[in-house]
Amino acid sequence: MTATTHETEARPHVSAGWMTRFGLLYLGQNVAWAGPSALLVANQVAGWYPESKETRLAVVMALGGVISMVATPLAGAVSDRTRSRFGRRAPWILLGALGAAVSLVVLGFAPDYAVLVAGWLAFQATIAFTINAAQAVPPDTVPRLQYGVVSGVMGLTYTLAIVVGTAIATAFGGRTAYLVCALVLLVLVAQFLVAFRDPPVTERRVRDSATAGSGRAALVPSPREHPDFAWVFVTRLLVTLGNTIALFYLLYFLRDRVKVADPDAGVLTLTVVYAVAVVITAVVGGRWSDRVDRRRIFVAGSSLGVAVAAGIMAFTLSWSVVVVAALVLGASWGVYMAVDQALINEVLPSASDRGRDIGLMNLAVVGPNALAPVIAALALNSLGGYTGLYLLSGGLSLLGAVLVFRVRSVR
Repeated sequence: MTATTHETEARPHVSAGWMTRFGLLYLGQNVAWAGPSALLVANQVAGWYPESKETRLAVVMALGGVISMVATPLAGAVSDRTRSRFGRRAPWILLGALGAAVSLVVLGFAPDYAVLVAGWLAFQATIAFTINAAQAVPPDTVPRLQYGVVSGVMGLTYTLAIVVGTAIATAFGGRTAYLVCALVLLVLVAQFLVAFRDPPVTERRVRDSATAGSGRAALVPSPREHPDFAWVFVTRLLVTLGNTIALFYLLYFLRDRVKVADPDAGVLTLTVVYAVAVVITAVVGGRWSDRVDRRRIFVAGSSLGVAVAAGIMAFTLSWSVVVVAALVLGASWGVYMAVDQALINEVLPSASDRGRDIGLMNLAVVGPNALAPVIAALALNSLGGYTGLYLLSGGLSLLGAVLVFRVRSVR
């Protein structure tokens, strides 16, 4: 065991109350993201540019994706090096949330497309700071044998946030919905920070050997020195890309392949089935992983489940079978989100760079979200339509299930 492992083993258990407050924090952060992403920005763009809304929206989201890819690892590196009376993570959880809330207000009152773009870019940068700092709290604070259950709480609240954010956007619409999202963010961040005490930084912690040997701060952990970190990144990239591709053309799949009479209602039904399955399995899977002290088999099994769901959709023309596939996908993804995050916490190379490394690991989620539209379109046109698209999705997830066993330091 490394010194970092001994440190995490010796920590006191966090209480159910702490997990609840942390889950609410994560819920608020992701509600703030989900509402605008799901409907609000798209509706504004459609109102201004009904004839070119697709292109205009793509530009906004693509630019936001670039900002997110830059800000996510930067946010982690900045919080790692912060020294204040309030700790490393708490200041950025708060400042990032304040910046994101202000950005949401700007978006709500945006008079034109240029201000909308500027507000969205500011939002992507600031939300990255508050979310990344929050994600670094569990590996800083939680004992190793509670990583799974806390990660399960994160998976559960992330999924609930998508539902709640979409519901806020639908119920209130426009400016009011932006303000409600900002208020939810600030209230749920505040309830956590009031009772949170950032653990002190012990300066005697050493960085990884690649950094120490070079005499300068490494930008990324060396794959040669830390192969397990690299393999977890690769498997997360593959499985996330497979899952994202599977969901990207869902509306068109239901309309054109399955011939559902009301494809919009079909997407809503599948989303609810998927979300319920995620909520049920996320905490259960994480807690079970803690109890048996295993990570790889859960990540592999859930990745295989994503591949099975994609395989079902590759060959079916039946609505009822698609519902079963959504159930399998949601159950698998709930376990995956919980245990994958726990596995990440266990392979972080250095206690002093946890925020940076979590930020880098998040690129394995941001990247697939940016690449999925292009890959899905190519697959649909070049691999025999939806059958080829879903077989590609399943193949990527299956490869991730196999490669996770290249991780050696975690069982």
